[in-house]
Amino acid sequence: MTTIDRCRVCARRAVAPELGTLTARTEDGTATGRGAQLCESIWACAVCEASRRAEDTHELTTAALRWLARGGTLIAGVLTTRHAPTDRLDDLLCALMGTRRHVDETTGEVTERTPGAYQRLLSDPGFYGRAEAVSTWRRKDGTVGQSVRPPAPGLRHEIGYVGMARNTEITRSKAGGYHPHLNTLVFVGGTLDGTPAKGTVTGTFDPAPEALERFEDWLRGFWASALRSIDPMYETSTECDRRDCKCGGKGHGVQLHVITSPDDKALIDYLTKAGGETAKSVQADVDAAKGAAAETAHSTAKAAKGKSMTPFQILDRLWAIEHDGLAEADAPGYGTTEQCRGWWLEYETATRGRRAFELTRGLARHTDLAGELEAYRYQEMHRRLLGGVVLTSVAHGQVAEAGSDFAVAELVAARREADVAELVADAGGRADHARVVDEAGAAEWVESLAEVMAAKARQRAAERAEWDRLAEAGHGLVPCEPCGGTGHREEYAAIHGGQCFPCGGTGRVIGDADDDQEHDG
Repeated sequence: MTTIDRCRVCARRAVAPELGTLTARTEDGTATGRGAQLCESIWACAVCEASRRAEDTHELTTAALRWLARGGTLIAGVLTTRHAPTDRLDDLLCALMGTRRHVDETTGEVTERTPGAYQRLLSDPGFYGRAEAVSTWRRKDGTVGQSVRPPAPGLRHEIGYVGMARNTEITRSKAGGYHPHLNTLVFVGGTLDGTPAKGTVTGTFDPAPEALERFEDWLRGFWASALRSIDPMYETSTECDRRDCKCGGKGHGVQLHVITSPDDKALIDYLTKAGGETAKSVQADVDAAKGAAAETAHSTAKAAKGKSMTPFQILDRLWAIEHDGLAEADAPGYGTTEQCRGWWLEYETATRGRRAFELTRGLARHTDLAGELEAYRYQEMHRRLLGGVVLTSVAHGQVAEAGSDFAVAELVAARREADVAELVADAGGRADHARVVDEAGAAEWVESLAEVMAAKARQRAAERAEWDRLAEAGHGLVPCEPCGGTGHREEYAAIHGGQCFPCGGTGRVIGDADDDQEHDG
């Protein structure tokens, strides 16, 4: 049902057909896969979403713990917009996160993106401050006049703002329709030499409670005003008279929670694995930072509460009805199959091309995250594999097409690798296309995959070198509309049937992903 081609074939093809795929058991008793081509869609693919959210959560947890250990302060927040059942999800996301750049396929006219309430927040003078401005003009008598507007600090200077992490969470309720909101983690309490994007943190301090309160009051008013300027129907409340409401009478557009560390030294010892036994005072810090990071970065994996559904729960309902044969009244969630399919298509279309998770510029540097994500990925890829089963590329495709790929993982996790051959036969394949391997065999297969992928990387590098050679020779560019006019060389077009080298005629260059995250590729 998806409109994303690469999502439709996710995990159904082997990246190295000559090797097939490996499903192996890890030390923690779970099963992991190697060698399948993944779509990497954080919005539309439940499997890829889980792995990428795990990466984001790890990265943000590390940043949060390091900032607390340094003496900084965190503010966990939720920013939302008023919504109604008749509101289109794309319109709500545009109000929160801005419109997307659009190129008209017929006329070629380009419509640049416009900022949403979130982007306006980061650049508003009341928060960011104003730099010194010098104005000059020429008088009628020919003399030149000049005035200087001195720099004015903003609220970010009072609270020591150094950066923010932002994740988009989307649910759908029966009464209110789609409800997108932004989960944020704000890093404050830092002394900056320069701007948050390009400056350097020279120290930390405890923001005064009055400054934090002024920031919260300003944020509530600004957020409601920014949404009102986009569409008055989206304006959030700044006060509430509901009894015992969790907003505390402050309105429902903004929720903030301040997190500090009561024992910075003990937390540093914990992070550096120094000091022997972990101090008890650290556990609260670790729990708070991990909880805030998971709430911010991994929120779409949570189950929605009450009568709401997450997008993947919409798919769960469809699967229960269309695959498992449950009646609509007995399936989890709500809505007819036609409605659920329409809601999913709306979600998939509205989120395409948007970033699901991002760190503001400079935050990774302020929290020493350089190389952290790569190290995490390396550890995940080099986990000890205790044994498993290797499927040929044909058998893997047959099992995936039959919807039995998760059953393979379950059998491997349960130490029943020998039963996978029967699963392949049931899917219409040959039982001898499933080969059980022990720990040494799994390690040998992974090493072979690494060699094949390295060879493919060398081949791509050679193709790029040839591309550069053609460019230096001065050959003209043939416009490539699918990938936005990047273009390809005439010789390459003649040899390869007119397909663009960067995108292969698909419109997507190497390393692109739906959400265009900074650390993709």
